[in-house]
Amino acid sequence: MADLSRLLRPQSVAYLGGSQISGPIRAARRAGYEGDLYVVNPIKDEIESITCIPSVAELPVVPDAAVVGLSAERSISAVAELSAAGCGGAVVMVSGFAELNTDEGRERQQRLIAAAGDMPLLCPNCMGLMNQFSGAFVWGDDNHCERQSGPAAAIISQSGALLIGMTGIEIAFPLGYAISIGNQSVTTTADLINAVLEDNRIKAIGLYLEGMNDGGTLGDACYSALEKGVPVVALKGGDQAVGAAVAMSHTASMVVERDLWNAFKTRYGISEVSSPKALVETLKLLTVSGIAKGKRLSIISYSGGLNGLAATRCAKTGIDLPVPTTENHQWLREKLPETVAIANPLDLNIPYVTSDGSISMEDTNSIAQSIIRFAEGVSDQIVFFNDVPRPGAGTLDQIWCKSMEALIEVRKELDIPVSVAGILPGGLPHDFCHHMQRNGVACLQGFSETMEAINLGNELQQNLQSVARPDSLLSGSELSNVTLLDEAVSKQSLIKFGLKTPAFLAVPVSDALKAAGELGYPVVLKVLSHDIAHKANVGGVTLGIDSDEALEIAVTAMQASITSHGYQFTDVLIEKMVGDVSAEVIIGIKRHAALGLALMVGKGGSQAEETAEFETLLLPCSSSELKSSLAKLGLHNHAATAELMGSCKAVADYAIAHQQTLESLDVNPVMLTTDGQALATDALIEQAQ
Repeated sequence: MADLSRLLRPQSVAYLGGSQISGPIRAARRAGYEGDLYVVNPIKDEIESITCIPSVAELPVVPDAAVVGLSAERSISAVAELSAAGCGGAVVMVSGFAELNTDEGRERQQRLIAAAGDMPLLCPNCMGLMNQFSGAFVWGDDNHCERQSGPAAAIISQSGALLIGMTGIEIAFPLGYAISIGNQSVTTTADLINAVLEDNRIKAIGLYLEGMNDGGTLGDACYSALEKGVPVVALKGGDQAVGAAVAMSHTASMVVERDLWNAFKTRYGISEVSSPKALVETLKLLTVSGIAKGKRLSIISYSGGLNGLAATRCAKTGIDLPVPTTENHQWLREKLPETVAIANPLDLNIPYVTSDGSISMEDTNSIAQSIIRFAEGVSDQIVFFNDVPRPGAGTLDQIWCKSMEALIEVRKELDIPVSVAGILPGGLPHDFCHHMQRNGVACLQGFSETMEAINLGNELQQNLQSVARPDSLLSGSELSNVTLLDEAVSKQSLIKFGLKTPAFLAVPVSDALKAAGELGYPVVLKVLSHDIAHKANVGGVTLGIDSDEALEIAVTAMQASITSHGYQFTDVLIEKMVGDVSAEVIIGIKRHAALGLALMVGKGGSQAEETAEFETLLLPCSSSELKSSLAKLGLHNHAATAELMGSCKAVADYAIAHQQTLESLDVNPVMLTTDGQALATDALIEQAQ
């Protein structure tokens, strides 16, 4: 990986272009950037009061970073000049490359890549990066900047507009690096994750992902963050079916990108959020308050109605709501008014002011001691929900803010994550949020987003306890000249890897009776063809044949049906009928360009696609991962579970051995019998020549 330190933390930035580069220069100045700013423009005398320099070669220093605000073709030339000069990295803002999905665009992007050489490059079609620690804007437009000192988060996004919104609207959001990556034609998300991990001020990393180019490299980078104790939180967009056309295999039509993504994030300890706002609030919680060590939560508010919503949400997500210890319960009962029920969530229904010295909202110290007693020894995290009204409603805003400042002392005393949350987005004043953030208390906005962030903390804690780095993913390069193997060849290939099947014989149609006699009735008759993927759909399967006469009738009917569908065949497969079947399972393999090969196991049979109840695991997978998937499907206590595990392993081992040529694979159905057998009664393999 190229050294990205100069690009991320530049001491000098050069801007190449015309009026469009004025914005980031203004932003850097407003942010108090102390590095050197240069402008390269051969026509104008000055831009934003900076004297223009005619060419990159005439710059007085080699810049650490550069913003290229030129046309597509001129950007390619400029990148080549910057690379030759030894620039530390650059951003190409303009579009017109591979995102056009044209031959011209793809060819232009290849020339851009070649022009960059070894120089890091965020490009094309992106906004670039903002360093809010220093105020450096290697960025494509004017923008707000809220300077940070740390701890802070980094966001790496395939959407520049998403970052403009977050930095332009969110307050008290400790975002150190905001990085827009565009097409990722040179520097990738994985490169940037590894680079920001070198900055010890970064305590959490947020991702906005649509497509992925190299899942293995990205996964390794995410796991490196996990090993360092830096959680990775992702917002995923662009879910689509992987199969671009009509799929020959059940697996290809069932496994969609969402399922592969779920397998990917589970493998590498990535936590997923549901919205941009949830991403922001989760990163706030992680960077300011930290990660809770358990799922015990103490909730305080001034609203009984809100507490009911919170308790319901906790029950659904498995968050525990502990009550105070016996000793502390007694202390609270003596301290708080009788109108306050000592329960979790706690409706802290106390008066604004009192004249007799009893607890009130003005008594910050007493509130702090009450919350400490409420959570001490029983909680892993505290959240205080409240919406503070705008100034003008008396002094209510001042009273409520003062009461919630008690959380600063609570944080110091208990040393657990403590946050205050607006029930509605925008429910907390800006100055108050900054004050609380500086004192280690996260200010979150929005009930649903806060609860999602807290719940994710439990998942992150479990992820951070992982110790074994996953095996590298298999190659997923695209294949050509893919052909279908017939059932007999597919089964024989898999039997070599340990797959168990009923006894079967592949014979010419004329030998069907002889084969059935050898196997013994009842049997199954199937058409044998490398052209027909789904035999049952064209009348190519007859079950439960129990005599020679029935077999002859079935052969005649099959010949007529197959012919009517436009196919010809000469061979059939005769298979021993499986009895005492209690469940049917599908096992499949699907190829993905970025994620390699994935194993799918689910409820099988003729309705497998309609049922669509399955689990997806990226290969290679562990026995524990497979056991967990079978448990989710309710197949972990079946008499044939051990045999089913063996069938899955056989399919996975075959896929790994043929990773360079295997496109997809279906074993459907695998019959689970009451006496503990798992027998594959059909198989289909698609592989390249």
